[in-house]
Amino acid sequence: MKGKKPDWKFILIFGAAFVVFLFAAVKLGLLLMEYGKGQQEYQKLEEYAVSSDTEGKSGEFSVDFDALRTINPDIVGWIRFEHMDISYPIVQGTDNEYYLSHNFYKEEMRCGSIFMEVQNAADFSDDNTFLYGHNMKDKSMFAKLNQYQEEQIYRENPEFLIYTPKGVLRYEIFSCYPAELGGDSFTCKFGSKEQYEQWQKAVTEQSLYDTGVVPDAAQKTVTLMTCTPAGDNYRFLVHGILTEDKRK
Repeated sequence: MKGKKPDWKFILIFGAAFVVFLFAAVKLGLLLMEYGKGQQEYQKLEEYAVSSDTEGKSGEFSVDFDALRTINPDIVGWIRFEHMDISYPIVQGTDNEYYLSHNFYKEEMRCGSIFMEVQNAADFSDDNTFLYGHNMKDKSMFAKLNQYQEEQIYRENPEFLIYTPKGVLRYEIFSCYPAELGGDSFTCKFGSKEQYEQWQKAVTEQSLYDTGVVPDAAQKTVTLMTCTPAGDNYRFLVHGILTEDKRK
C-alpha cells in the first residue's frame, strides 16, 4: 500500500503558525530583556539616593545631586513615595520628546525617564508643575499611579516627596482621575492667581473620590501624569499640593 500523501495545506498552516509564534516569542523575550535592563540602569542610581538606617529605624533619605549631575546635568530633582515603589530622578530636557525614549544615562530605552514639562521652571516655582512618566507593563516608572483609581491606595499613600538640590518639598495629593488630552486639566501656566484658584477647584471636582484635601491658591501644585487603560487619548493625573518646603 502506498502511504498517504502529505497534507500540504495543513503543513503550510502549521508552519505559518509556528513562525508567528516564534516571532512573538522572540519579540516578547527582547521586550523583557529591555525591561530588565531598564530596571538595572535605574537601580544603579540608588547608590546616589539612599536612606540611612540606624538601629532598624528609617533614617534621612538623601540625594547626591553633585554626583548625579556628572552623569546627567539635566537633573532637577528626585521624586519618592515613602510607601510605594516609586523613586526616580527627575530630568528636564529642551523638549518633551527626548526623555520619552531616553533614560537617565541618555541611552535610548523604552522606559524613558521621569521628566518635567519643558515650559515649567526647573525649581518647581510655577503654580502647577507637570512631571511625566511611562505606564510600563512591568509596573516601573509611573505605572503605579494608575493604582490611585482605588481610594484605598490613596489612603495608604496620600503624599509624595520631591528632593531638590536646595532641600525637600512635600506634597499632599488632593485629586486623582483619568482625563482626556486637551482639557483644562493640562494647564501649567495661569494669567492670575484667580485663574489658578479656579483651576484648582475644577480639578478637585474631577477627582474619582473625595480626598478631603482643599487646595489653596497660595500653594504650588505638582501634577504627575502617565498613560492609562482608559484609552490612547487619556492620561491618568495625580495632583499634589505643596504642604512643606524645607529648601534652604
